[in-house]
Amino acid sequence: MDINMRLIVSISTFLISIVGYTGSSYSQAAELANIQSQCRNITPQQRQMAKAAGYDVDQLCSSVSNLNSQESTQQPIRTVIPRGSAVEMNSRGVIGEPTEPVSEEVEFVADLVETTKFIDDSGLTRYGYDLFAGIPTTFAPATDIPVPVNYVMGPGDQLQIQLLGKVSQNINLTVSRDGTINFPELGPISLAGLNFTEAKSRIQETVKEQMIGVRAVISLGELRSIRVFVLGEAFKPGSYTVSALSTMTNALFVSGGVKEFGSLRNIQLKRQGEVITTLDLYDLLQKGDTSGDQRLQPGDVIYIPPVGKTAGITGEVKRPAVYELKNENNLESLIQLAGGYSASAYPNISHITRKSNSGFTTVIDVDLTTKQAKSTRLKDGDLVEISTVLDEYEGVVGLTGTFHRPRKVKWKQNLTLGDVITSIRDFKENTDLNIALIIRKSLPLREISVLHFNPRSVIEGGEDKDILLKPLDRVVTFSAFDASRHSGSSLDLFKETDPEIGSIEEANALEAQLEKEEIESKTNFRVSLLTPVIEKLKEQTSDGQLVRIVEISGNVRFPGVYPLSQNMNTRDLILLAGGLREAAYLGNAEITRKDLSNFESASVEHINVNLAEQLTGRKSFELQPKDKLAVYTTPEYRERLNISLQGEVRFPGEYEFKRGETLSQVISRAGGFTPMAHIQAAVFTREALKLQESARLEELRERMRADIAASELEEVAAGEAAGMNNAEALLNALSETEAVGRLVIDLERIVSNEMTDIQLQDGDQLIIPAFRQEISVLGEVQHATSHLFNEQWTLEDYLDKSGGLTGRADDDRIYVVKADGSVFLPNQSGWLTHQNEMLNPGDTIVVPLDTDRIKSLTLWTNVSQIVYQLALGAAAVKSL
Repeated sequence: MDINMRLIVSISTFLISIVGYTGSSYSQAAELANIQSQCRNITPQQRQMAKAAGYDVDQLCSSVSNLNSQESTQQPIRTVIPRGSAVEMNSRGVIGEPTEPVSEEVEFVADLVETTKFIDDSGLTRYGYDLFAGIPTTFAPATDIPVPVNYVMGPGDQLQIQLLGKVSQNINLTVSRDGTINFPELGPISLAGLNFTEAKSRIQETVKEQMIGVRAVISLGELRSIRVFVLGEAFKPGSYTVSALSTMTNALFVSGGVKEFGSLRNIQLKRQGEVITTLDLYDLLQKGDTSGDQRLQPGDVIYIPPVGKTAGITGEVKRPAVYELKNENNLESLIQLAGGYSASAYPNISHITRKSNSGFTTVIDVDLTTKQAKSTRLKDGDLVEISTVLDEYEGVVGLTGTFHRPRKVKWKQNLTLGDVITSIRDFKENTDLNIALIIRKSLPLREISVLHFNPRSVIEGGEDKDILLKPLDRVVTFSAFDASRHSGSSLDLFKETDPEIGSIEEANALEAQLEKEEIESKTNFRVSLLTPVIEKLKEQTSDGQLVRIVEISGNVRFPGVYPLSQNMNTRDLILLAGGLREAAYLGNAEITRKDLSNFESASVEHINVNLAEQLTGRKSFELQPKDKLAVYTTPEYRERLNISLQGEVRFPGEYEFKRGETLSQVISRAGGFTPMAHIQAAVFTREALKLQESARLEELRERMRADIAASELEEVAAGEAAGMNNAEALLNALSETEAVGRLVIDLERIVSNEMTDIQLQDGDQLIIPAFRQEISVLGEVQHATSHLFNEQWTLEDYLDKSGGLTGRADDDRIYVVKADGSVFLPNQSGWLTHQNEMLNPGDTIVVPLDTDRIKSLTLWTNVSQIVYQLALGAAAVKSL
């Protein structure tokens, strides 16, 4: 059979064999490539011969070409997805492309999550396992790397041949199963067993000999695929098809990596039953050495044995992890595996945790600065811990507080305050220059003591500049203002210079700092700054001793608890508390002192001192631990008291008054009333009453919510359901009602001295509205409005003029809110007879809702009345 008939038969057979074909095996791919090559190289003479035999070669080749195009578009990109991704497994257990998780797959992936972490029982990560950790799907062969010269040609490899010279032609030939290529016009050329360089030379020599004036340029096209086995402790052991250029690590990627109990250091490559080489992945991970990563051949077996001896290392090393040991038998080699010590390592104190043969866990202390300790033999399961250097400074002096540059200064012999504080520019603008502290730590017990000094004296060259500093001293300065002028907490400031006091353990720190909100609202910067120091003083106090702290209260700028410094007197404590306030009484102050000298019972002593003498230095009273200084307020000293007069007074405005002054006196100072003043409608408000009203309103809101909730649980008729809507509306009105703090007064009688005058309080307000001629009608009437006052009209007349009552009105509880804020009820004695005489301009008639329609809402009457009254009072206040 000649070549064209062989081609026709091959094409027909191949097309029949792949009916229903949706993906290609590698054998089909090789055959397809061979047929495509023959189609490209068919001659016109062969095409005519096939047509004479009844075959259309072009149509058959077109079918093959379309099939290849379909395959290339449908073939997914081969990859390895990370473990824990959503994957799909088919009925054969093969992991496919990522897809939406299904119930079984979700469980499968969930089981993988812990595996991907590779966490040892010690909490350390197993070194290197996450590098290859993935879920195998398919594999993307490397097609963009140079082909090595020793690459051995095999079936399926494609050669791209370009003929130059007398003949110019591009030919793609595929190595067949018998190791040959079918070169047009030259026939088969055997390449079996040859590497790429040798195969290229053979083809070029053949072309040169048989095609005069033609030379060939040859390169590799698509490479064949090979099948290898990944067995042992692989994540997904099995048979895998990979590129012919693949190496051992490529196959590991395909299989999803190594299980957590598989070896990374003894991966074996077996070929025809013999171990060809072993791969130590640590060489790749730590040195980038790929010399052991051998290229694979068809049928190779990669075997991953169980992990060998392991040891963990934690603490101050660069790569803390659990390592598999190969030739590393001692501590020094394990530290090298971990990348060496970190910058903060302190190898002098290290530990080995070891499982003993007796079944117990033991700890071995080692000093890794010695040669003997470094050579300590490791055992399987050892855990080595490298300690860290202490978070504590040595040989320094700390500067904290209101320094422009809080820092640590190296201590040297004869270092003084004048050496570290050289200018006023060292401090922030608002620094308190009257007093500052030195917190001194004494070794070896690290107990602290406190000294005070005058920063101004240091700056001006006074005697305080010569105070000698010691190692670990901390110089603390304060602001003359409160915490709002400073950012950060007191502990943050201390951590800069003394981590021990700055952290006083987490629980003590929280207690020492109180709540952050409390510090910002109740204390001040200096008190919060010293809180850790005070807590440290409390901790170091022995049984039976008084804590070296003092307290100051009263009229000082920053009252609170302060550390007792050496030789501290009352003047020093007052300065430490920011100084006296304006109202401080200088004549006398009281010191309360505890006396524990009698073991039977403690006693308290009260000592009076003259502050003026203490502050001027004429006398000095030295304080003792737990003393408390109380600074009194100057008798009859008051802050400014003010009342606001608004409306129809001759000179409205803010008026300052003294204690005991009355309302009529202030009105007289304001020039009295204008001719348009409606004295009977005066509104007098007081801050204390406003606070009481606010509390009362909140109480009523809560009670009404409870009543409404109880009513909603009852079975109510349809009419009552409408009543519930009214209740909700009333509750909303109550929620929007604001307290006024109005005090009902008869101003006309007060100014005429017919009744007791009102003693004024700070924040009082008097509003005199202009004369009003109307009577207002509110509530359950057809049209709530105001009417011009008519002396002849009765209550019923005003109600009739407003359209009369609604069906929801409670006509038994109609009441009148007088212009002065007082309330009159219709059922009071004499009302029916003289009601027209009791109505005056500025009054308001209120018709409440009939609250008896819903029996459970017992508060309605009170609530509705309060809402109306407060609304009227608020309207009077806002009318000006």
